[in-house]
Amino acid sequence: MSAENAKEMVELLGDITQVGIVIEDMEKAKAGMLKVFGLKPDAESDNLYKKTWYRGEIIDAPVKAAFYNQLNVQLEFLQPVGDTDTIWHDYLDEGFRKHGHALHHLRFDVEDNDEVTKAMEERGIAKYMEGKSLVDPTATFTYYDSVEALGFIIEAVTKSKK
Repeated sequence: MSAENAKEMVELLGDITQVGIVIEDMEKAKAGMLKVFGLKPDAESDNLYKKTWYRGEIIDAPVKAAFYNQLNVQLEFLQPVGDTDTIWHDYLDEGFRKHGHALHHLRFDVEDNDEVTKAMEERGIAKYMEGKSLVDPTATFTYYDSVEALGFIIEAVTKSKK
C-alpha cells in the first residue's frame, strides 16, 4: 500500500472511537473495571441481533455487552452467549486460541507515572515493566499487571516534554 493510499484510508476512517474486547466472563470484566478504574458501565445490554449477516448466512446473534465512555475512547466488552457461531465466538476460538493474538494493552498519556503507580498499587495492581520510551527519550512508559482484573495490560506514558 502506498503512503497516499494509507493517508486516504486514515482520512476515510477518522479517529478511533471504540475498542471492542471479547471476553468469556462479563461479571469478571465489570469487576475488573471497577477495581482498576473505579468505573461501572455506562450502558449494558443482552442483545440478540436478529437477521444478522454472518459469513454468508443470516443468523440471530446473541451477545452481552457493557459500554464504558469515560476514557476518551469507548470500551465495549462483548461476551458471546449460547452456541450459535458468531464473530465473537470466532474471536475466542480462532483469534486468540488459534493465532495467539489478543489485545495487549491500553495506553494512557499521563503527567506523572509515579502518581499512577501509587494509584494502581492502592487498587492491588502492580507495576509490571517500566522503561524509557523508544519514541520519546524524555518519556517513561509503565506497564501495569491488570491482566487478571481486565484481561489486558494498562500502560501509562509520561506526556512529551518536547
